[in-house]
Amino acid sequence: MRPHVAGRVALTTLVAAVALTAPTPALADSGTRAADGTRVTDAGTRVAQDEPGRYLVDGARIHTRADPSSTTVGYGYTSHDVTVHCRVVVNEEEWFRHTDTTTGVTGFSRYDVLVPWVAVPDC
Repeated sequence: MRPHVAGRVALTTLVAAVALTAPTPALADSGTRAADGTRVTDAGTRVAQDEPGRYLVDGARIHTRADPSSTTVGYGYTSHDVTVHCRVVVNEEEWFRHTDTTTGVTGFSRYDVLVPWVAVPDC
């Protein structure tokens, strides 16, 4: 293969890889943010910090509190849509308060079964 053709192939491969790993437009950040990361409206008021996320496993327990011994109110699955509201750290473990928007269940899940797409504020 000639050098200039090989260069085009490499460039095309790089562009395709970047396009495949870039966030989808629906998940991209579309709001203005204050220095602390909270969203700010055009009028300058802060709004709730709800961000999309995803379950890492099927059957992720959704608890009433950030405590594994608390009541399980539902189960999340990788096919479900998730809105992450905030995070809390308990005994050096990160928990996320979230809503499984597929089922409407709100509660807490640990970092090893749920992740937000971007950082969320503390609860």
